This record gives sequence, C-alpha cells and structure tokens, in this order.
Amino acid sequence: MAEEAAQAPLTINSQYVKDHSFENPNAPSIYGTMRKESPQLNVNVEVTPSHLQGAIYEVILGLRAEAKIGETTAFLAELDYAAVVTIAENLDEKVREQMLMIEVPRFLFPFARAILADDTRDGGFPPLIMNPIDFGQMYLSRKMAQAGEGAGEGAGEATDEGAASEGSDAGEQPETTTDGKTAADAGASANGQA
Repeated sequence: MAEEAAQAPLTINSQYVKDHSFENPNAPSIYGTMRKESPQLNVNVEVTPSHLQGAIYEVILGLRAEAKIGETTAFLAELDYAAVVTIAENLDEKVREQMLMIEVPRFLFPFARAILADDTRDGGFPPLIMNPIDFGQMYLSRKMAQAGEGAGEGAGEATDEGAASEGSDAGEQPETTTDGKTAADAGASANGQA
C-alpha cells in the first residue's frame, strides 16, 4: 500500500524525435519575395497517444508548420516528437486520459518548439516562435466535438479516437474537418515575418 502511494502519477521514461522534415522548395527566390511580402503561416498541432503495454504509453506530439506567400510555399516543417511514459495504474480512466492528452504534450512542447525554431532559422528564415499551447482547452474541445458526433450518429463521419488536432488559441473555435478532427491556427509567429 505504501508503495502505491509513493508511485508518481506520471513518469517520462524517454523522449525522442520520431519523424522530422523541413522543406524549403523555393529557395533562393523565396528570400527576395519575402522582402516585399510576409508569408501567411499555418501551424497544426496533433496529440496521439497509444497504449504499449501495462501502464506504459507512447504519446506523439505532431507539429506541422507551413508558410506561404500566395500559392508559393516558403517552407514546410513537420515534426513528430514523442515520449514513452508510465501512468500510475491506480488512476481512474479519465485522469489517465488527461495525463496523456494534456500533461505529456505540455511537457514535450518546449522541446518540439525549439527544434522547429532551429529548423526555420537554419533554413534561412526567422526562427519560428510558437506561442504556448493550451492543451487543456484542446482536450476539452476534442471532448465536446466527440460528444457532438455521438449525438449525430449515423452521419457517417469516421473519427480517430486516439488523436486530437487543434491550434493553441484558446479563444478560437476550432474548425471540424471531414475526418472528425479539429484544426485551427496555432497562433505562431516567426518574429513578425510569418
């Protein structure tokens, strides 16, 4: 009994880059274009937990940033940053889900943000400085979207139970896409350039 009480509710066993890419398809001409016009930036965030065994889970924080000037892509950066975590077995299912969908991505986000800032800087752009993401609000939006889909059973939309995708602006109402996920601008900036 004393051992159970001493067990931490969440243990980060390891963290790592699972998938990572940066594309700069229109260099060097895009740099001249950026002197005249600032790119539009779109950042998508996705949290995907998966059960590995027992009380051990993998949580993937997916970040996708795309900057465009009109129809021309300035850059595209994609990162899946993951962690293997242990969740205390004595927690109820709701608390376990909140740990996986809120606490773990909150821990991973600063590391992932730093990688994307380095990518954009090394690609010849101002560093991508992402605003903090409210993973609690993202989780609540996902739950509300699932409740709405449950009420509309028979509509034929497929949902991905293990993933949530949304931006960081807590004041924004996320758009629902055809796959049942939500997507919104993550409120990112690249030092005023994007």
